[in-house]
Amino acid sequence: MSSSDTPYQDWQAEALWQTLSPLLPGISVEVLARVASTNTALLERVKNEARSGSPQAYGRRSHDMQPCLLVAEQQSHGRGRMGRAWLSSTGGSSLTFSLGLPMSVADWSGLSLAVGCAIADALEPPAQIPAAQAPRLMLKWPNDIWLDGRKLGGILIETVPAGSQRMVIIGVGLNIHELSGGTAPEPSASAFSTGFASLQEFRPGIQAPEVLALIAPALARALNAFQSEGFAPWQAPYARRDLTLGRQVSAGSLQGISRGISASGELLIESAEQGLQPVSGGEVSLRLVAERPSSGN
Repeated sequence: MSSSDTPYQDWQAEALWQTLSPLLPGISVEVLARVASTNTALLERVKNEARSGSPQAYGRRSHDMQPCLLVAEQQSHGRGRMGRAWLSSTGGSSLTFSLGLPMSVADWSGLSLAVGCAIADALEPPAQIPAAQAPRLMLKWPNDIWLDGRKLGGILIETVPAGSQRMVIIGVGLNIHELSGGTAPEPSASAFSTGFASLQEFRPGIQAPEVLALIAPALARALNAFQSEGFAPWQAPYARRDLTLGRQVSAGSLQGISRGISASGELLIESAEQGLQPVSGGEVSLRLVAERPSSGN
């Protein structure tokens, strides 16, 4: 292995594996210096049933239908929802990883919302938020994490058949410190386009390996709970962090006021013409509608 292929940060992979093993038996933890896409890499492994030969894998797998946490310090062709690019550079400016595991779930609705809640709650525990204060970490349906009105990161969930189950690949990307290139662009009045936030604005000095150590166990516990309980227990926690609740939004051709999330994870939009309408994830892009200033005398 060349030095350029060696991760430059200390990810404490063996310690992380020891923490995750009781939660996800059979899991392996791998850290790569670079990869095209962590999600794509895990999907290809599942499809090919390829064995992992990486010397950096803690916890050997007999095949690639076992849980795997794959971390990359740099992604060259990372993917977000709706085919959007999600790139990460060297220097620890971001955390990018994918968690793959087999799941048997009756209803997949709301999985990305539960994942977002688990990550936000791990980074900003609800018990530490004053009762009269809104959380700083908010969630934009269906898969974005926001900090102080700007996008902090995103979630991409993909599945592939795995016998009687499905292999779920959950990709997460978070900005850790300020991206190069200066200040964020000015907010757009017609969409959620307010630039990017970094986690160090919220937790000064924190580095990507520390963030992973915080959120990976929380994510594993959330996925175990989701398999048995579905999204319903996450409806109230999500509501506390719902970025669009009570705001004018548009989703495809539907425009109205966001009224929260249903027990199955659908976005509820109320319009004067159509009443209360549920919107499922799919390929719908949720946008904020600019409020027109009221005319006064």
